[in-house]
Amino acid sequence: MSNDVQDYHKSLKNFLTEKKWFETKCSFCGRIFYQKNSVSHRLSCGWKEKNEKQPFANLSKRKRIKNPKQIHDIILQSFDSLGFKKTLPLNIAYSKGKTDLIIAGVQIFDEVIHCNEKSKNEKIFIVQPCIRMQFQKLINSEEGISTSFINICTEVTNIEFKEHLKIIDHWCDVFSTLGLHMNEFSIVIEENFEDWGTGKFPIFKIFFIYNNVELGDASYFFIPKKNKEVVIISDIGFGLERIVWAVNRTNSYFDMISPWTVVCNKELLDITRTLSLLALCGVIPSNNGPGLQFRRLSKILSEKYYRQEIFLIVSYYFDYWANFIKPSVNRDLAILSVRLEVERFINLKISKELNTPVPRKETTEDYLNRLIFNFNNVNTVDFKKTIKKCIK
Repeated sequence: MSNDVQDYHKSLKNFLTEKKWFETKCSFCGRIFYQKNSVSHRLSCGWKEKNEKQPFANLSKRKRIKNPKQIHDIILQSFDSLGFKKTLPLNIAYSKGKTDLIIAGVQIFDEVIHCNEKSKNEKIFIVQPCIRMQFQKLINSEEGISTSFINICTEVTNIEFKEHLKIIDHWCDVFSTLGLHMNEFSIVIEENFEDWGTGKFPIFKIFFIYNNVELGDASYFFIPKKNKEVVIISDIGFGLERIVWAVNRTNSYFDMISPWTVVCNKELLDITRTLSLLALCGVIPSNNGPGLQFRRLSKILSEKYYRQEIFLIVSYYFDYWANFIKPSVNRDLAILSVRLEVERFINLKISKELNTPVPRKETTEDYLNRLIFNFNNVNTVDFKKTIKKCIK
């Protein structure tokens, strides 16, 4: 790895120097990063700094707002002109790698890596929905965090490092087109070893930090396949929602990716957003795998947010995801699947309080109708009190 890394560093440094970037050591974390000569000397790389406040407060607001679909279309058109082929994303619950859920666009190569499929050496453009549940605990405390997002990527196998750099350069041009100018970026370099289930391999990463917000990264690596052959991958991916946030410079990450008519906290928005994606992709509640996340998130909605407009928000996010991927199930059925699981927990509480039969697969309204009309000696006053107690 050492000789390769030295070569990559040298090539990258030459590339950045030609583009009028200069090398700086971060006074905060000690990492080497690059910034443009045209700006005042930045002392911190901004990488992995908490975004507790609005990071774009000191920047002028955009006169014209761009929505996620518009920004997606601009990026797609730009890479289409370079011969990148748009490829259908993987189902969120489909993975032949190490994860239950899709967490990155590079998993388009899972069958190459884990099933020894031959790589086609195509230039791939993919808009991949991803779920990373480890972010859930940070939703309310930090800006720019969500458990589900679009990883918008270029993926190429078996190319030389200099070609990888050319793709990076085109990404920089795309950002400039969107109004994210390079003099507001820091570029941070990291090299380490990773293991995706087929053995350790060296990976060389370049992170793009825009005003202390990490937008994405460009990775170049030699990864062993299951049969021990090695495939070279250029994996460059950015969070579409973070790009949208940066382009529009709104106060909150969620401003441009939530319904205007609903005012609620970020946790509620995030949970309904992720549940909508799971339902849209055909995931059903269960006690393991992707279905377990469906069940867990539904339980939180039932316990903390049931009286709020959760199903309106679910509908909104179903339409949001459908802008980028083809739904695996009917819209109404997907929304109903969320409602049935959320209300299953409500129904179980009611059943326990009233000592009535265990609910079927039914909405709370249907369950209550069945109880009130099918059982004798039901006191409607007590019945109402119990419902109020269970539905907070």
